[in-house]
Amino acid sequence: MPSNPTPTTRRRFLTLSLLSLAAAPAKGFSLFGKKRIRDFGKVYEYLKDADLRLKEAGRQRITIKNAYFSDEEFNDQWGFYDFVDCEFTGQYKIRLDWLVNCTFTNCSFKGIFGFGSGKDTKFLRCTAKGESILSLDQDTLDTTIFEQCSFVNTLRDPNHVGAIMCHGEILFIDCKAEGFALKGSKKLTLRRCTTISAELDTASSGLFSDKSKMPYSDFLLEDCDFTRGVRTTNLKLNNFTMRNCKVGIFKTERSITRGDVLIENIKEGHIDLFDTDFQGMLTVRNCSFFKLHDGHSFWCPGFVAVQTLIENVVCSSHPANISGAPTRITENTRFPESKNKTFIIRDCDIPHLHIDWAQTEHLRIENCKCDTLLIRNGRIGKLEIIDCSLKKLDVSNTQVQEQDVRVPKGCDTLATGSNLKWSPRE
Repeated sequence: MPSNPTPTTRRRFLTLSLLSLAAAPAKGFSLFGKKRIRDFGKVYEYLKDADLRLKEAGRQRITIKNAYFSDEEFNDQWGFYDFVDCEFTGQYKIRLDWLVNCTFTNCSFKGIFGFGSGKDTKFLRCTAKGESILSLDQDTLDTTIFEQCSFVNTLRDPNHVGAIMCHGEILFIDCKAEGFALKGSKKLTLRRCTTISAELDTASSGLFSDKSKMPYSDFLLEDCDFTRGVRTTNLKLNNFTMRNCKVGIFKTERSITRGDVLIENIKEGHIDLFDTDFQGMLTVRNCSFFKLHDGHSFWCPGFVAVQTLIENVVCSSHPANISGAPTRITENTRFPESKNKTFIIRDCDIPHLHIDWAQTEHLRIENCKCDTLLIRNGRIGKLEIIDCSLKKLDVSNTQVQEQDVRVPKGCDTLATGSNLKWSPRE
């Protein structure tokens, strides 16, 4: 892609984009010929030369309808254009510096296109097909929006995906992605989107020789349907929020989240957060997990996060591994010290709750219903089990410094090798 424009050049459109379009006195051009863009005369010249366009047409909007972009090269800036029913094909022919205050309505894309950094631009009811790539640069803001768009690659091959690649911020609303990757290196927002064998992606560390300059992204996923497949591995995240979504198998393995994670109101599918480095607060609440995957209904490495809250979660009869510790862990491979400061599990209905190899300064389990609760091989500063309905409690080989463990009547207990002392049974 071309280098970013000079500050003076960049200000030409950025300054104009801040002005109110409602104040523009002119209605602009309206072109309705079905022909190649090179046959659009003066408008074609404007697309090639932003300075000429600003000099002769100013900031009045220009509508380009039913144009065909193919072998023509464009490498300047586009601003205040409305593309309607246009078709874009070709490889690397469009390589812009900036895309400012434009709209693309009912347009189709097939090929590889570089739109530079986007601002105040909307793609509405557009399509991208096959292994097409639409690329936006690092200064793109999430005022660049794809709405009611369809990105379809029926190959569904992870090695041959299409992509909407944004190295800045990007927003998708009511879109469908099949066999496509949706990338937001700084911010990715999906609302009411549907995926089929698709990917969600962030910056790749392999592209940065200086890792300190690699951007981390904020992900917000709301009201989406991921039941037909989405890959979300190896993400580099600041914060991650997913709420009101349907999932099939949703995994975040080999990912890093430096800030907070919120998973909320997931009522369908399986969440697997194993092999993810949570460095902030992890919250999972108001969720139901009934889909079996890898022998578990839910897998959550809660003791990796600094603070963890599991609240109002319901699981099937398959085990829920809340500690996230694999069965292969040993005394020699546990954390040298506790990363987790507080871990709270409350108001949950989890028949088989596994919290083995717990390492935390404070573990509190409150008002939960469990047939089997396993807290074996733990190293816990303060352990509280309060107002819980339990049939079996196993704390073998767990050491605590402080405890408030209230065992309900009729609960079988096992504490071999543990220093816990049972409070009077309720």
